[in-house]
Amino acid sequence: MKHKVFVSALIVASLALLGLSSCASGPKPTAQTPQEEPKTPTETVQPGVEQKQPEVTDPSKLPPDQASEAALAAAVARAEKSRKQAFDLEVPATFADDWKKAEAFFMTGREKAQIKTQLSYIEATQAYTSAADAYDELALKALPLYAEARRQEIVKARSDAVKAGADQLLPDQLAAADKVADTAQAQFNSGEYYTAAASAQEARTRYIILKTGLDAYAVQQEIDRRDFAKYDAGNYSLAQQKLQAAQAAYEAGDVNASQNNAEEALLRFRLALNKGREMNASGRGEAASAERQAAQELKANVAVKSDFERAQAVYAEAEQAFKAEKYDDAADLFAQAESLFADVKNVAAEKRARALEAMQNAQQKITATEDAAKKADAVLEGGSR
Repeated sequence: MKHKVFVSALIVASLALLGLSSCASGPKPTAQTPQEEPKTPTETVQPGVEQKQPEVTDPSKLPPDQASEAALAAAVARAEKSRKQAFDLEVPATFADDWKKAEAFFMTGREKAQIKTQLSYIEATQAYTSAADAYDELALKALPLYAEARRQEIVKARSDAVKAGADQLLPDQLAAADKVADTAQAQFNSGEYYTAAASAQEARTRYIILKTGLDAYAVQQEIDRRDFAKYDAGNYSLAQQKLQAAQAAYEAGDVNASQNNAEEALLRFRLALNKGREMNASGRGEAASAERQAAQELKANVAVKSDFERAQAVYAEAEQAFKAEKYDDAADLFAQAESLFADVKNVAAEKRARALEAMQNAQQKITATEDAAKKADAVLEGGSR
């Protein structure tokens, strides 16, 4: 028992001594181990396995996909169609500032479409869509104005045809044109733009054909009245053929051929008429020149100087008109000059006749005086013997 108590006391004393020793000397510094920087964990690449790249989702870096390409193509087609319709409706002239704004959208779309990314295609599609919306809005504003302008053109063309005599000379052809004009108006009212525009153009063309054909016919009548066909028989004959062809094409509904033939008929008749006028003026000029020469031979330029000079001034004016190809004016002036030269020629002739008569009378008197003198001499001589 005593032995166990002794051992326990010895252990406690030893522990106390160890504690005192530890407190007296202080803690000894421990060796610092160097700290390593944290390393990014790396995946173990197994042989034969492909390493995945990070997925790109930014549309500004992605190429266009099928959906963006299809959307852009549809937007471009719509914008171009709307743009053409607005242009045909004369929007650039009618609403110039609004047209420029729509064009800005269109050009932006075109520029964006040059960049081959999803984002640019999306932006291009938006710009083209905005352009199409703007064009469509302008077209709706312009359509009534365009329709009214076409209506006024038709009214004027019809009025010109009637003034040329269409209602009296070509009533059936005028009625056919009226029918097309009514169709055009109905199509405009129902919003059938392109068909209405085509019908309006046809109606106007038909009225123009009627006026052109009647103008050609009027020229033909003048040629016939003045007997000018002989001066240009070739053009006159061809004009007749073209006028007949124009009428046939009109009745067959071929307005383009009809218009071309009517225009050529008018051209050919005018050429024939102009040639006739030229030849007529030339003939009048030759007649005036002949009277002028006759007057000069009678010394009218001296005997009736003032009147001759007046005739000469008219003749010179006629020559100037002829050079300017104002043949009808020239013909009238030559005719006037011819008459004036004839007058001065007649006056000069009368003066010359009177002068000759006076000379003859004077000569007779001289002869009579000489005879009387001879008789007197004879009497005197007989008396002296």
